Amino acid sequence: MDSIRVGFIGFGAWTQKAYVPALQDNDKVELVAVAARSEQSHSIATTMLGNSIKKYTDYKKLLADPNIDAVMIGTPPNLSSPATLSAIKAGKHTFIEPPLDDSASTRNLFKLVSKSGKVFHVDTEIRYLPIIKSIRNITLNADFGSINKVTINLENNWANEWNLDEDGLLDMVAGLSPWYIDPIDFMFRRTPDNIHVVGADNQRGKVKLKYSGDCEGVWNFNLHGDPELSLNLSIQGTNGFILADLITGNYNWTIGSDSGSANAQCQEPILGFVGMRESVNVFIETILGKTMTLSGPEVYNRIHKLVLGIKTSQSISDSVSIKQ
Repeated sequence: MDSIRVGFIGFGAWTQKAYVPALQDNDKVELVAVAARSEQSHSIATTMLGNSIKKYTDYKKLLADPNIDAVMIGTPPNLSSPATLSAIKAGKHTFIEPPLDDSASTRNLFKLVSKSGKVFHVDTEIRYLPIIKSIRNITLNADFGSINKVTINLENNWANEWNLDEDGLLDMVAGLSPWYIDPIDFMFRRTPDNIHVVGADNQRGKVKLKYSGDCEGVWNFNLHGDPELSLNLSIQGTNGFILADLITGNYNWTIGSDSGSANAQCQEPILGFVGMRESVNVFIETILGKTMTLSGPEVYNRIHKLVLGIKTSQSISDSVSIKQ
């Protein structure tokens, strides 16, 4: 396969401003079709992608097109699950934006996707940052010891900038959680025993994940803070420590009496989000058989459990056990 023919399901602002630029920079991709409900979206698609772009109002008709190899799904969670399930059944390589809802469609797609033989890639883009790979390699050094604690700190002013209603603010932490608990999952690579969220109603607080072996993951969030995005990660090992700025790519490490620093910068961020281009490129390269996605069904199944756990913990104001 020399190039991948991609169709979009949903053509809103995120697809237009994130997916399209990332794909247009990839010479192995052809953008061939759009499924969207409104004439306005169709008009924008024609302007951005040219008159040859195929336009559908029903995404199932797009999925029935044998000339489309892969789909990028950028729709709200309640629409993403049935669209994703349909894409898997249609035999398309599928790129989705989390989170997915807790529906029968979501549960069924987890059962089907591993048997499909097609690429299923969830856009948890922080996982694809070069700095994350560099940090992971440090933790694999035998002298670093085992990982005891992973902490990610997120600060921004999104709660005030995004113009959300009351329900949107209440759901904000759970909605953002796939991206910011994902680096914790990447380091531990297993399901925690329980999860406890504090302060989600006010968008200032933390999510605590307790793992076996007295290990812990913590996501600290302040969504009413400094307008400039801040995203830092720290890892405590039995004989080492790492502190990383995920935006700039700068990191420092200590192992025993040795220490050092380095930079592993990502490609140009899209809309300020680091790792987006890397995530899209890995999706395409996995389809071409040149690499392997790091956010396939097994990984996202764990993340999905944690998102549901965050929602339950927030609603009962207590910790929640996570099924293994």
